Amino acid sequence: MKLKITITGPKVHDVGYRPWLTEKAVDLALRGFEVYNDAEGDLQSVVALVDSDKRRATQFFEFAKAELPPLARIDDIRSEPYDEEIQPLWQSATPGTFVQINKAVPILQEMREDLREVKTNTNLIPEIAENTRLIPEIAENTRLIPEIAENTRLIPEIAENTRLIPEIAENTRLIPEIAENTRPIPEIAEKQDVIIDEIRGLHREMTFDAGWRARIESDIQAIKAKIGIR
Repeated sequence: MKLKITITGPKVHDVGYRPWLTEKAVDLALRGFEVYNDAEGDLQSVVALVDSDKRRATQFFEFAKAELPPLARIDDIRSEPYDEEIQPLWQSATPGTFVQINKAVPILQEMREDLREVKTNTNLIPEIAENTRLIPEIAENTRLIPEIAENTRLIPEIAENTRLIPEIAENTRLIPEIAENTRPIPEIAEKQDVIIDEIRGLHREMTFDAGWRARIESDIQAIKAKIGIR
């Protein structure tokens, strides 16, 4: 039984459709098999030619209707009888393999360069691990940030108060001299009763002396008057 299976859609090229169908043909051990890309108007198409017994040819067609590569987008799958010669599976599969290898080589080369870059970056992993070791400590320290923010709210007021520090420093320079002068105060306080008594005695003496002097001056004036002395 020979079939021509045509798959059409907006995206059936460069999605791995040919190796996808070839792998299934190998699994079913089809006698003859060919697959190639084609086009129908604006749509892409993939054509598979199958030569096998009816059962396996039908299985292949059912597989093509039910399964497709992940990136493919199809609109239609149809099957029709085919009368022309079809290459043996092994003969068509071999060049198809080389075609896919040639497509894969540039991709593999690009992947190799990417892997080299990844390897270079992964050299930093020990350093990153060392730095991330500090994360718990950093988290503990940042726990105090709200309290710090509350305290720093007072900074303007503190700055205003510290403006007086030079004047305070100048005044406190006199503290030793003041302390030296005030050192006798306890002793003076202890003797204040004696000092008061002495002051009272001096007052009495001064009062007595003033009266006595007035009497003497009066007597002198009387004597002068008697003897005619001015």
